[in-house]
Amino acid sequence: MGLVCRAIEKREIPTVTLAMEHGVEAPRVAFVPFPYNFPMGEPHDRARHREVALAALALLSELEQPGEIELPFRWKR
Repeated sequence: MGLVCRAIEKREIPTVTLAMEHGVEAPRVAFVPFPYNFPMGEPHDRARHREVALAALALLSELEQPGEIELPFRWKR
């Protein structure tokens, strides 16, 4: 995913990658402490999915430099 993001960023289009582990090599990474295959949160939790998506998209304007930010979400179960 990092290669794709870097190619897109070379065209001056910012990207954000959701990751469930630290150390993902991409320009902007939003870390979420969720199990694999659930980067937006628990199934059928539309409100949480929206929160995660909006928080990740906010990084496009908040992160001036490439980096990784841990989003303030927790798995409910």
